[in-house]
Amino acid sequence: MLFLMSGLIVYFVVTYFKQQDEILMIQTQIKALEHRISKEEAIQDELLEQQTIIETDEFVEKIAREKLGMVKEGERLFIDMD
Repeated sequence: MLFLMSGLIVYFVVTYFKQQDEILMIQTQIKALEHRISKEEAIQDELLEQQTIIETDEFVEKIAREKLGMVKEGERLFIDMD
């Protein structure tokens, strides 16, 4: 009987410490994922801000002028030869 009780106590102690290790590992993973989520949310906020800027007429006009060399009707385009 004493042998059986000792065996059960050892089993429960070993199981307890294994579970503590697993709990610690899972908590570490949760913290890493929460950190990753906050970084991704910051990126999402930045992209939403950029989307708001891109959808403005001023941005479209700026890109048309700078990248495509377009001008408004009645404007003259001067090219610097230097």
